[in-house]
Amino acid sequence: MSVLGDEAATLLLWRCAMLEIRKTAIGLEEEELLELEQIVIDRDEKEALRFLKRSVYDKVAQSQQGKLKSHLDTGGDPVERFKQGR
Repeated sequence: MSVLGDEAATLLLWRCAMLEIRKTAIGLEEEELLELEQIVIDRDEKEALRFLKRSVYDKVAQSQQGKLKSHLDTGGDPVERFKQGR
């Protein structure tokens, strides 16, 4: 059993995650689009934040998982780049 509650643990993980800042596309399911429409109609701020976290932020983070690169990583073979003078 976790010392933190599920919501607190999720929040902690959420704040520790760092996204790569680049253009990103995500897909929303029909149910999520209906939920988004309902949030807008109801002007439900709390549910809007939950929706952004669950249906947008988490999807972006998941799509980037394992794909984050160091600012020093230029891709390819560094030996070959050195030989070619790049």
